[in-house]
Amino acid sequence: MVCKEIKEMSKKKKANKEIRNKYSMTAKEAEDLGLIPKDFHLFDSIDMKEYQAKFPGYKEWEKKIREQEDFNGPNNTLGV
Repeated sequence: MVCKEIKEMSKKKKANKEIRNKYSMTAKEAEDLGLIPKDFHLFDSIDMKEYQAKFPGYKEWEKKIREQEDFNGPNNTLGV
C-alpha cells in the first residue's frame, strides 16, 4: 500500500516538474529572446525607472496584477 502511494507521488512530481519546465525560462534565455535587456538582474532603481519609462504599459500591467491579487487574493473572504 505504501509503495503504491510513493509511486503515485513520484508520477505527480514528474508531471509537475515537466509543467514547470515548460513554462519557465532563465534570465539568460529571456535576454537571448529579447524579452529583457542585457544585465537586467543588475538594474538598480534608477535603471528600472528608465526602463519603465521606455515601456509605458508596464505600470498599467503591474497595477492590473495588484488589483487582481487584491480582489482574488487570500484576504477577499475576510473583507480586507
